[in-house]
Amino acid sequence: MTKTLRIIIAIWFIIASNTILHAQTSSIKDMVAAVTARADSAAIEKLYLHTDKPFYTIGDTLRFKAYLFNAAYLRASAKSSIIYIEIANDQNQVIIRKMVATVVGLGWGNLILNEKLFPEGNYTLRAYTNWMRNYDEQYLFQKQFSISRPTENTLFIKSKINVKDNAGKRQAEVTLRLTKTDQLPVILQGFQLKISESNKTRYQNKVQTLVDGSISFNYDIPDKTDVNNLLITLQPLSKTNNTELYQIPFTTNQANNTDLQFLPEGGSLVAGLPAHVAFKTLSRDGRGINISGTVYNSHQQEIANFQATHSGMGTFNFIPQPGEIYTAKIKLADGVYSKLYALPAVKPSGFVLAVNNSFDADSVIVTITPTPDLKQSGSVYYLIAQSRGIGCYGEAIKVTAFPRKIRLSKKLFPMGIARFTLLNQEHQPLNERIIFIQRENDLNVNLILNKKTYSLRDSASVAIQVTDRDSSQPAAMSFSVAITDDNQVKTDSLTNSSLLSTILLTSDIKGYVEDPGYYFPQTFTPAIWQNLDNLLLAQGWVNYNWAVSFEPFTPGPYLAELEFAIKGQVTNMFNKPVEKSRVVLLSKKPTLVMDTVTNKLGIFTFNHIYPTDTPAYVIQARNKRGKSFNVGIEVAEFKPPFIHPLNIKTIPWYVNTDSSLVKTTKNILTYTNEHEKLAGKNMLKEVKIKGKRVINGSRNLNRDGGSDLSIDQEEMEKAGKITLGDLLAKRIQGFHLGSGKFPYLYFIHDQFLHFVIDGVNIDFAYPGFGTDPTDYLRYVKDYLDGYTAEDIKGIELMKSSKYVSAYFSHFLNPLDNITFDHAFIEITTYSGSGPFLKKTPGVYIYKPIAFAAQKEFYSPKYTIKTDRSLLDTQSTIYWSPNIITDKGRAQFSFYTADKPSNYTLLMDGTDMNGNVIGIRQKIEVK
Repeated sequence: MTKTLRIIIAIWFIIASNTILHAQTSSIKDMVAAVTARADSAAIEKLYLHTDKPFYTIGDTLRFKAYLFNAAYLRASAKSSIIYIEIANDQNQVIIRKMVATVVGLGWGNLILNEKLFPEGNYTLRAYTNWMRNYDEQYLFQKQFSISRPTENTLFIKSKINVKDNAGKRQAEVTLRLTKTDQLPVILQGFQLKISESNKTRYQNKVQTLVDGSISFNYDIPDKTDVNNLLITLQPLSKTNNTELYQIPFTTNQANNTDLQFLPEGGSLVAGLPAHVAFKTLSRDGRGINISGTVYNSHQQEIANFQATHSGMGTFNFIPQPGEIYTAKIKLADGVYSKLYALPAVKPSGFVLAVNNSFDADSVIVTITPTPDLKQSGSVYYLIAQSRGIGCYGEAIKVTAFPRKIRLSKKLFPMGIARFTLLNQEHQPLNERIIFIQRENDLNVNLILNKKTYSLRDSASVAIQVTDRDSSQPAAMSFSVAITDDNQVKTDSLTNSSLLSTILLTSDIKGYVEDPGYYFPQTFTPAIWQNLDNLLLAQGWVNYNWAVSFEPFTPGPYLAELEFAIKGQVTNMFNKPVEKSRVVLLSKKPTLVMDTVTNKLGIFTFNHIYPTDTPAYVIQARNKRGKSFNVGIEVAEFKPPFIHPLNIKTIPWYVNTDSSLVKTTKNILTYTNEHEKLAGKNMLKEVKIKGKRVINGSRNLNRDGGSDLSIDQEEMEKAGKITLGDLLAKRIQGFHLGSGKFPYLYFIHDQFLHFVIDGVNIDFAYPGFGTDPTDYLRYVKDYLDGYTAEDIKGIELMKSSKYVSAYFSHFLNPLDNITFDHAFIEITTYSGSGPFLKKTPGVYIYKPIAFAAQKEFYSPKYTIKTDRSLLDTQSTIYWSPNIITDKGRAQFSFYTADKPSNYTLLMDGTDMNGNVIGIRQKIEVK
């Protein structure tokens, strides 16, 4: 080869190398830009509700403020201004649903926890926009809470259930210990005890507590029974207290039911490369168990030991070997090891992606290590770092440059979750790791109380000052403030979610997070920081969908709603759209008359409407002469989504309650009794007078409208456009679809339910008995889904023998009671014509979801002459959903109550420009 030729080849190689390098650089820039563009187009939303309390009592009011953000920049969402808020019971049945209008991403309201709709129990508060329904359920806001009714007869139950194998059969050793609110044992009291599975009674017996308040018994668990579905029920046999019903979920210590998962950093175990492995242990109720364990190789040699440090999570290190299979055992409290759990399979080839994120460091160190065989390929790989979907860093790396350590400043990322992903040349993800970036807010918020301590019925004033980080310029923020009495409200900063924990953490990772407040202390410690990293290793590393990251964004089927609007279509008798039809919208409360004209597709729209708490509209289609004519009107009714319940088993508030909540309950009861005594309510014994609510036009077979439950016309009108099926599920306790052998029948508890409409049993019109039983289910559901509350004047339930007997003899054969007990529901419609509906052509009655009420919180003002004969015992001392710092300053005031206590001040806030604030402070009242 000549010297000239060698020079030409060298020059060509340099040019080619620079061209490839430039192409790679352009590619990574395009990739990062595509990720950011995707996030901007998708406009994912984040939502948080700040409530005044973590739990409530019967008849209480739930107060809330909604914060709706664009997820990428934590600014006010530009997509939505309508939020749907709902409360579901522990059967995942929605009890109430309301709308909230937001302005600049902020809105607030009240939900009254009416005793008829909200009996004692566990509930889930949920919130979402229509746009959010296009994405994963993780973005929906969900929060569990309880509603209690403390009384003099309230019992607290400590439950301990141990399941053991006995001669090949499972046997449960059950111990229940019952105490009163004064924490003294319930001595020698009789109870009816029942164990049920999916509303089927499996065991029942009369039992009596011992002198220590305990009840102990053994229960042989039937084969194929899922112990997680078993429920223990206790009902007092006392004549003075036989209406209370206590339910205890069957939670056991069975090791074989423990879920243990191993999650290597970066996603995989790779042969010969150091592995940093997270683990997460869950009990059957979905909560973490702090265990210890040992990892073994295929020769049963100990490789590593591990110990959970918080909520069943922790990490350990080892170097996996080629061809090895690893398993683990966990050690129980009694020192016995459980069954074997498999670790992920060891890959013979691949990468390990590790991120060192020290809390006190100003940068993170990313280490990428391949197996030796991959270095020979000469391929190019891409590292992309993002936060909230926005690309923050990208680099193209030749495989020959590995192993590679990259130091990145934390200033590249906003506060919150940062995601690191290694992709191959086909843009497929190979490894992923998420970390938390802790940074100072751009704003400083200071609270200034006018006193260090306060006396009873004292005037308290709180000043708020907000400036930028340098304290040189004032800043505007919107805050919500709740102040509660610690004697009546147990405000646990560890277990409760907050604006910070929701927006910056839990909304960006999969699964339920226990104790979200634990990860946002006032001062971080090395242990908390490490446990936060363990959380992200254990359940946050498989969240981002790279398959669509570089594709053009396509909106989902659910449209964003910038305001409340009524939309629909007018069609003729041939179901063709009617153009230029005049459509009139009428409302009595408030008085409203609007009209519009349909377009070529027969579509009409009414905007700029703000519904009241019980809205109802009449929509009429008219011809050119202003007369109604025979056309059809369909309105785009909101169809609510089905939302899966949280994968956490709900425990009644009185079961396994810690001492602080018992004390809180006792205080609530004491305060209530003192208040009623001062008010003179206990001077005479309570006399309950029950009047029968007779449904006008009902064909009830019992004299004078005798029934076990009556839902009258007034209540039906308030129910709105809810289906008959949803209404029954909401108002009738025990209403459910059967299971096991009878999944096509409806029951109330274990009574087979019959539906009678205007005196006609719908079974008489069913032609298909003896054929496919699922046809019968579809037949019944046609009625349950076809009728709405606006079609019905009243509903009566007959389930006790004195009311059922008339219906049984009238509608059923005497032999029908061999299989089931029976119950009947009498439904009285406005038409009165039996089981079918009549609708007026050209007219549509539209009852949209009501907007949540916005009632100002009543905060009493005391003066020297204030009457002290009435005791101020409210548990929420102060609530304000919309405190705005004007020129960086704001102030609010309240009066302390009548009992010495500590108050907890919870304040959340945002500037709707990327900064979120959470403040927790104690106030002493002597």
